[in-house]
Amino acid sequence: MADSFLLSETLAGRSALVISVAALGVACVTDLRARRIPNQLNGTLALGLLALHVHGAGLTGLLDALIALVICFGVGLVMYLLGALGAGDVKLMAALSLALDGTSALNFLARIALAGGLLGVTRLIADGNLRNALFGLLSSARRAEAERSSVPYAIAIAAGWLWWVAAGMNWTT
Repeated sequence: MADSFLLSETLAGRSALVISVAALGVACVTDLRARRIPNQLNGTLALGLLALHVHGAGLTGLLDALIALVICFGVGLVMYLLGALGAGDVKLMAALSLALDGTSALNFLARIALAGGLLGVTRLIADGNLRNALFGLLSSARRAEAERSSVPYAIAIAAGWLWWVAAGMNWTT
């Protein structure tokens, strides 16, 4: 992962890292407060990360960003259609993907899934809804009760991103 644009020692790479972390902070706050991630935040983040990636890595960076975008947006869209993610979450993942390559995008998505699963189970336990979630397939009332324990997914996206960055900097695995 050390050869990733985002983790490079270049000014463009470091700038992209700082911008992405700052944007994730804003996304987490707005998702916690209003359960929304503003389109303006996602759009600005996407344009900024793409510009920095192309500036730092040239046409190779553009190709890497587009491959990562297809992967993250595609997975996010499927999850949105299944009702597992909100549209803002999908757009946030897509925007962040513009600083990645294909392999990094897959790694990032795996870390989001793990962080989201842990966050979701923790929320279900805290709300006393774990049993409802486990047996929700058998009862629509249990499923409806368990759905009230949904989580603001920007937190899981941020955790997955920070975990990916920390692993790339050899802070963790």
